Parts: sequence; C-alpha cells; structure tokens
Amino acid sequence: MKGIFITGTDTEIGKTTVATSLASLSRNNGCDVGVMKPFATGKRVYSTKYKSKDSALLAKAAQVNDLDEEINPFFYSVPTAPFTASKIQSEKEPNVEDAVRIYQKLAAKHDFMIVEGIGGIMVPLTKKQYVAHLARLLELPTVIIAGPKLGTINHTLLTVKACRDYGLNILGIIINGMPLRASLLKTKTIETISELSQQRILSIIPFLRKGSIKNVSHILQRDLNISKILAD
Repeated sequence: MKGIFITGTDTEIGKTTVATSLASLSRNNGCDVGVMKPFATGKRVYSTKYKSKDSALLAKAAQVNDLDEEINPFFYSVPTAPFTASKIQSEKEPNVEDAVRIYQKLAAKHDFMIVEGIGGIMVPLTKKQYVAHLARLLELPTVIIAGPKLGTINHTLLTVKACRDYGLNILGIIINGMPLRASLLKTKTIETISELSQQRILSIIPFLRKGSIKNVSHILQRDLNISKILAD
C-alpha cells in the first residue's frame, strides 16, 4: 500500500495544514488519494457530517466521499489524548487494531493514502499503545512536522529517536511557520536539527498570516518531488 504517515513534534504544529495541502497537491497531480485521521479529539463535534474538523478539511482537500466512520473511526469530544479522553468520558478505549483494519479497507479504494496522526508520536491511544504503534502497524513512511520556536531541537530530536526506536521509516522533516525574515539563530537551528537527526529537511514553510491549502501546496510542489513520493 502506498502512502505517508504524518506526525508532529507537538499539537497545533501544522500536521493538518501539511496533510491537506499534500492531499490537494496529490489530487491535482492526478492521483486518487485517500485520507484518514484514525484518532481525533476536540471540544465538540464539528458538523453533522464530520465529527472532527480535521477530517472535514482532509476530505475536502482530497475530494473524497468516504464515510466519516472510515476517515475518522475514533473521536472523543475532549481535547486531550484519546486514552485520557476515553477515561474522562467513561467510554471504551480506542482500538488500534480496528483502526488498522479500517485503514486497509479504505486504502484498497485509493491509489495513495495520507494518514494524519494525533498530537505527537508518543501520544497514548490506549494504556499500552501510542501513535508510534499505529504508525508501525500501517507500515507507511513517516513525515515529521516541526516548528522553528525555542525548544524545537529537543522536541524534534526526541521525535526522531522515538520513531527510530519503533522501527519507523522516516521520510524527512518539514518545518512549518518559519518567519519570512528568519534570524541567523533560527536558520542555524534548522541546520542543527538536520545535522544531529541525520534527516533531510523536506521543506520549510514560512509563517503565513493568510495561509491556505493553495499557498502551502505551491511551496510543497516546489520543494518535494511529489511524483516520486506518489510512485514509491
């Protein structure tokens, strides 16, 4: 099965921005791309059609009509880790194996899959399973989304280490939200991340006040060999 798994160094780091932009870019390149956010949480249900706003954005970008239960099989209306949310709501824990089975059925309908994780790679889905377990079971190359803020070296290196510890194939790192006039400090920070992690910086997305899928897709089109990614 062809596809990529998108994780991040933190929540609100730009995973959905990158995932939706990649989905739109893939679709515009003639690829029948499917999308999935297996686990999602939020303060409330987004709409009558999609429980999660992220799922709605992904489906729109990919131009798919797949059911919400396929795109986002597990949703909790508490903005925290799924394992914690299930305890707060006194609901059954998420089931990672069920999510993988749903992914396999959904992937069979499309040529390429973009799967977005929740939070960071070590967010607990169940008492014994983390996002890293899900990524390993999906067997998809992993893209890490990081930011340029203070602390990003530590967060990114920890994420890379966790991915390696779980045997994940890291495709590279995308930096999101870089100031348009980046200081020498921020530029060298990104260089340090690449050098110490021994991972390629796939793209540096600038901070865009009016960012859109179109804008970010244009940047990713410039920086990535999207045809190669879709073919691998």
